[in-house]
Amino acid sequence: MPENLNIPDHKKLKAIYLVIVLHTMQIGVGIAGHPRVVFLESGRDSFISILIAAIALHIVIACIVYVLRSFDGQDLHGILAQFFGKWFGKLITFLFIIYFFLLFISVLVNYIEFVHAFIFPDMSSWFISLCLLSLVLYAVLGGVRVAVGACIVFFFGSVWMFGLLIEPITYIQYDNYLPMFEASPRELMSGALKTSYTIIGFELLWFLYPYLKDKNKVHRYSQLAMSLTILSVLFITFVSIGFYSNNQLEDKIWPLLSTIKIISFPMFERFDIVTVALWMIIILPNLILFCWMTSMSAKRVFGGKENYYMITVCSLAFIAHYFFDSRYNVNFFTNYVGQAGVIFGFVVPILLVPFAMYYRRKGAKQHAKQS
Repeated sequence: MPENLNIPDHKKLKAIYLVIVLHTMQIGVGIAGHPRVVFLESGRDSFISILIAAIALHIVIACIVYVLRSFDGQDLHGILAQFFGKWFGKLITFLFIIYFFLLFISVLVNYIEFVHAFIFPDMSSWFISLCLLSLVLYAVLGGVRVAVGACIVFFFGSVWMFGLLIEPITYIQYDNYLPMFEASPRELMSGALKTSYTIIGFELLWFLYPYLKDKNKVHRYSQLAMSLTILSVLFITFVSIGFYSNNQLEDKIWPLLSTIKIISFPMFERFDIVTVALWMIIILPNLILFCWMTSMSAKRVFGGKENYYMITVCSLAFIAHYFFDSRYNVNFFTNYVGQAGVIFGFVVPILLVPFAMYYRRKGAKQHAKQS
């Protein structure tokens, strides 16, 4: 049986931080293009697809917390090792490492596409990548408390950007929402699946749980974070559908960023350029914590120093971004990462619940015999 992670009290975090940290992990590059993606599947009934995804999300969070509480003090690797044995557990954890690394790359290459499309079309990708990865490495080398602290700072530094949608709201055409309830169940489910890439990132809970002090409050704060994310996605999708006509929304690759183009100030004629530049503080928490999850998982599987894995992850990501030299490649890659998110983010936690129930029942029987 794997040993519990003995985290010193001075390195532990309050559970209330989950509200901000989990939310910032979910709101990143995916939200910029989500309204178009879900609209292509379920049309004006996109809100129903989002609500279906929301129900699944809240159920999965409940499953994750149930499994974690069954093995208090363990992270995902420890739980998998307990369920499936040392070597098979490491194999499954290795698959998660690949998944987290692919998520890390997807965020990186999508933001590079943002910069190329809105600000500097001819700027070298390697320069953008090097700047981002340098900031990421600086944060993760400071440990999990620094990484979480950076996420909280970036959250309060970017939350005001929702106010940029006030002006687009005044241009909403309410006829764009009608007629409703025309999408088939298959289209609604397809829209819900397309929402997966936008709302993944909650897998952080598997690894952050041992670092939390008041574990009895983890469930409520995690569910609150999920509600905050779903409300944000619903709000942005609602504004995008009302602001654009059907054909316009289908043609906009990043509806959220394109919507902000109408905003202008005397000193900033193209405020969308400023928004894309500031979007960096939204995606940095994603990059920082995905890097931490990948390197920490690698340490649990292979041993060694975590810092070496952090440097390796950033170095490999810097090399990997060269393979995404077109929007088609980035979009193709992002779609497959979103599909992987359905399996690793939603399916795996549900599959682990029966094992946790068996473990609890077994532990209760052993306790009864000892009594």
